Amino acid sequence: MSNDRPSRQQQRGTALPVLPLIAAVGLGLAFMGVMLGMMAWWGGDHMSMMRRGSSGADQTPVVSDAEQIMVEMSDFEFFPAKLTVNVGTEVTWVNRDSVPHNAVAGDAAFDTGTLNGGDRWSVVLDQPGTHAYVCTFHPGMEAMLTVR
Repeated sequence: MSNDRPSRQQQRGTALPVLPLIAAVGLGLAFMGVMLGMMAWWGGDHMSMMRRGSSGADQTPVVSDAEQIMVEMSDFEFFPAKLTVNVGTEVTWVNRDSVPHNAVAGDAAFDTGTLNGGDRWSVVLDQPGTHAYVCTFHPGMEAMLTVR
């Protein structure tokens, strides 16, 4: 009497093609987990770079007559990157990122010191002038403040 059941060796052979599929699915899930973790770490608002432009140089200059104005440090750029205010305006920098930033004027008019996520720092400039400033932690993160 013949046995139609496959031998153990034949049964093992059919499982082998499934292993690469399982490995590929596992790697795909691991990669997706890493990407989701990175997105959460960066704050999750990745559309803001598209809204604002890829660099401060692309932003429209902001002219304000307000007595107080805020500059956001977000997505490794200052927003607004080009700001004109009146003498006596209080300018506040606030760090919206999860990494430290600072704002250091090239002419030493101001230096926020290190601002961690959520920190803020303010200054009132009482002399007209144009102040180019940078984040010394992140090359390319630069902006301009004009006081009139």
